[in-house]
Amino acid sequence: MNCPNCSQQMSVVNFDNEIVLHCTTCGSSFFDKDGIRHISSASARKIAEDAQGHYILGNKKQCPKDHAELAQKINDPQIPKNTILLECPKCFGIFAYPDDLLKYKGIRELTPLSPLSMKLLPAPKTIFMLSLFAVFSFAALLNFGAISRNFSSGSKADEQIKKVVSVSDDKKHYLFFDFITEASLTSKVRFIDKSINKEILKLVSTEPKKIHHLVTAELDLTHEIYYQILLGDNEKPTEEKRLEIK
Repeated sequence: MNCPNCSQQMSVVNFDNEIVLHCTTCGSSFFDKDGIRHISSASARKIAEDAQGHYILGNKKQCPKDHAELAQKINDPQIPKNTILLECPKCFGIFAYPDDLLKYKGIRELTPLSPLSMKLLPAPKTIFMLSLFAVFSFAALLNFGAISRNFSSGSKADEQIKKVVSVSDDKKHYLFFDFITEASLTSKVRFIDKSINKEILKLVSTEPKKIHHLVTAELDLTHEIYYQILLGDNEKPTEEKRLEIK
């Protein structure tokens, strides 16, 4: 069974007599119905920290058991604010990213991964390598280097953006789209492919963050593509700008 987030093979593990499907690549986990409620906080930390990297890919999430599309679990008073849990409409299993698992169990922080502790996967597992590539784009983003570019002043949404980086992996046609905001905000990106007159709206951050990261393979990077960033609850878009690949 493959991870709904990064598509890598999930391991079957047992914590507190609960069977858990766990992805050691991105740290995400899938629990049987009510299983997430029954594991201890100590077990939750062990599960969340068993990962080679922590990242979220912008693909649709499907149940690893029955392939039904996962949807955000809402109207549950036991779910803390700004915590995202995805539920399968068929088996009622719960999929959780590592930081959301810890927040659900009342643990505030996820121990940062040291680059030295990150294991390289075998060559066929390309998603992790692409994500590692994205990490380097993040380093460039944070570094005020030539690869980053400032936004000119415009709308209030534009003024929130500090930097943006767009990097592609030509062999796989993946786009890594990263940006930083002054305040912690939720975010989406609207891509406008003017070569075929098509719009693609991508969810980036479902909870307020300052560093926003998207990986997508839906765009034809040979086309003339523009984008707008939508920030916060009001989702006021930034000025439309042409996508510039570094």
